[in-house]
Amino acid sequence: MKSDYLLRVGEEIGIVKDNHRLLIIVAHSFVEMMVKTLIDHHNPGLKLSNHHKRLEKLRKEKVIDEFQFKLYDWFRELRNEAVHTPIFRLQDSCFNGLIGLVRKEQLGLNNFHNFSIKLIAELWNKNLDVLGSKYLSKYS
Repeated sequence: MKSDYLLRVGEEIGIVKDNHRLLIIVAHSFVEMMVKTLIDHHNPGLKLSNHHKRLEKLRKEKVIDEFQFKLYDWFRELRNEAVHTPIFRLQDSCFNGLIGLVRKEQLGLNNFHNFSIKLIAELWNKNLDVLGSKYLSKYS
């Protein structure tokens, strides 16, 4: 099994790392793709209309834990704001929803690029059996 898939994801994230709006959109697209794959794997044939419902289903099925649910639901809300706000600027206050959930030194504008990669890696690493078999051979 080739392991360069996450490196390629990191390269894609690197392309947009200096534009917070694009970074949010690109990183979230990877998260959303993995969440949909997990739903398809654990609940074949189940069609859920949006990302929030998929996250809730994965939490209910204990595929993701409460920490992950809160983290990815926060990211979903941030992505919605980035997409639907004509003039969007990521600010330190955008991270208020994660205070007490994530270590403070991981939050903020200066850490957002690394934080985005960690969001993707967290979901990937905890579900490598499902995600690896789906994506590693496809993008090798």
